[in-house]
Amino acid sequence: MKALSAREYQILHFLLERRDFVPVKEIASHMNWSEKTIYRELNALEHNLDTRGIRLERKPGTGIALALTQEQTMELRRTQWIPGKKVVTTLSVEARRIKILTNLLYDSPEETSINKLSEEYFIGKASIVNDLKAIEERIEPFHLRLEKSQLGTRLIGSEIDIRKAMASLIHELVSEERKEEQEHQSRIDGNTLGELIEHFGSDPVKGIQRILEETEQRLGYTIGDPYYINMLTHLLICIRRLKSGKVIRLADGFSEHPVTDPAVHSIAKDMANRIREQYGLELPSEEIYFIYQYLISSGMSVPSLNHELSGLMDKACPESKAMVKELIQTVSGMIRRDLTKDEQLYKGLIIHFKPMLNRLKYNISIKNPLLEEISKEYAEIFSLVRLGMLPIAQACGLNTFSDDEISYLVLYFQASIEKSSKKKRVILVCSTGIGTSHLLKNRINRSFPEWEVVDVISVSWFKRTEDWTGIDLIISTVKLEHQDLPVVYVSALLNDTDVSLIKAKFNEEKLNQHQNKVFSFPLLGAYVHPSCLQIETNTKATFTEGTASRLKLLTSILKHVGANMENRTFAEAKLNNHLSVFLTRSDMNINPVVGFNVVRGEAATSKLEIVIAFSKGEPITELLIEIQSLLMCRRMYEQIMRVTTPMELVGILQSKHDQEEDHDGYNQDYQRTVD
Repeated sequence: MKALSAREYQILHFLLERRDFVPVKEIASHMNWSEKTIYRELNALEHNLDTRGIRLERKPGTGIALALTQEQTMELRRTQWIPGKKVVTTLSVEARRIKILTNLLYDSPEETSINKLSEEYFIGKASIVNDLKAIEERIEPFHLRLEKSQLGTRLIGSEIDIRKAMASLIHELVSEERKEEQEHQSRIDGNTLGELIEHFGSDPVKGIQRILEETEQRLGYTIGDPYYINMLTHLLICIRRLKSGKVIRLADGFSEHPVTDPAVHSIAKDMANRIREQYGLELPSEEIYFIYQYLISSGMSVPSLNHELSGLMDKACPESKAMVKELIQTVSGMIRRDLTKDEQLYKGLIIHFKPMLNRLKYNISIKNPLLEEISKEYAEIFSLVRLGMLPIAQACGLNTFSDDEISYLVLYFQASIEKSSKKKRVILVCSTGIGTSHLLKNRINRSFPEWEVVDVISVSWFKRTEDWTGIDLIISTVKLEHQDLPVVYVSALLNDTDVSLIKAKFNEEKLNQHQNKVFSFPLLGAYVHPSCLQIETNTKATFTEGTASRLKLLTSILKHVGANMENRTFAEAKLNNHLSVFLTRSDMNINPVVGFNVVRGEAATSKLEIVIAFSKGEPITELLIEIQSLLMCRRMYEQIMRVTTPMELVGILQSKHDQEEDHDGYNQDYQRTVD
């Protein structure tokens, strides 16, 4: 049989697998080709099969099928894959673009051509042009671009940015497959391992894993799993690029090589020696320093927060300790629950903070595979931690913290909140305080074993008691007069419905902490400057992101604090789609200056941006707490969005506001309970 073209092979393989009549339209859809192309290839395939006595059956209205005997089927299955002949599988548009981008990244700065890509993927040149346009948009955030010339198209950018884009692409591909992830016993999940092996090969992956195991022995601790995967990916990309002669140079982002931990730098040198021995690659000093950066930016895996952490606490830098204390105090204030005495929270954040600050310093990204679930499940605490990190971002000269970094911090706080929520002090009230009350107490203890039943009392005794300090809930079998404390009414036998009512009461009370609160904004009202109010109206024809009005506002605020826009960092916290906060520090010892940028439009495009400039060393926790309250107070937000003058804004801020019952307005995504 004459050698078949790649397209003929694909159609033959498809028909062999189906063994039934298939409409041409279905073949075209599966192959992502036109029906005209399918008919042309079928004619060529039919001619080639005729020489082997094999017929293609055509049934009008039904489709095409192979007419084969059992012997012919076995022979075709044995011979259809000719040695050395690569059969191209049909790809979706997105999969094709990923493969093209992968090759452009790995081969950069080598060129490829539209003709070559068209032939390789069996699609028209117009489709390839569209693919390259989509790829250009995809690589723009990495400061990469496509350069087109007579020689072809190539990807251009710094070596650091190319490697970051490669790592991001691999993480993205792993995330897409994570839904089908199966249980695994190793520290690296099957999908991640499979993706790395597909990109770099099995032997290199295993080789680098061995080097990392040796490195952990020298470090004296196990690198945390997400950091381990980050490090593994970086080293594999490093080796692949070095084999192609692509090396990170000083011009790619390093002006100096400050080493704050000589012991870790020595370990990085040893890793470079092992790579030289294993792969015959000599790593220049820039590459060794890059490995050092990854090592000191990697967190450790801690089996228990009570397990020999005194040494680590002693080594923690004063800067990290101060930041962690500030963050815990700020979040505690915003959730109105004291977390400052939680030693596990403090220790966990201390261990996490220094590597995190190093990642930010060296611009190293880390991915949290659970980001989407965390941001949805713990939406409110997510926004609060992001707001609490605002002063820290500004102090570090950062515009913002990534959602991946915030999501890891959220887990520490959520664990602390849930732990403090488990222990409740309750009072049981019955008609007489005896008899069935003991049965009720036993059932409460069985249903809520972590709770403390402080006392079981009668109604008459309840009426004479005025001090309920330290009591979280009253559970009663009889109707009581109005009380400030939450009360849930149950039967003496405490059935399943009663248990559900008790749980629902706590969720309700958690929301009511905000709903029934009278909000006031004295600091925002005191510090807002009359000239620091910008109002912009968005329409469908003139939709903007508010950048122009925001720039005017930033300039105006800096003028009042004696600064200018040059080399000025404004840390940003986007709390939801409608409310963002920007923070900067002033060199002058003055009170904070607050500005408001009101961008009006349709519900989806309106937004409020609050800008704060404050003096160095001045705590602004109370200001942030007021902004967090604004998240919960829908009426206040709507009034601010309607203001027309600075005096009107000041008047609104200085008045008190009750939270409305319809709290599920602009901020409904952030109204989930934190525990």
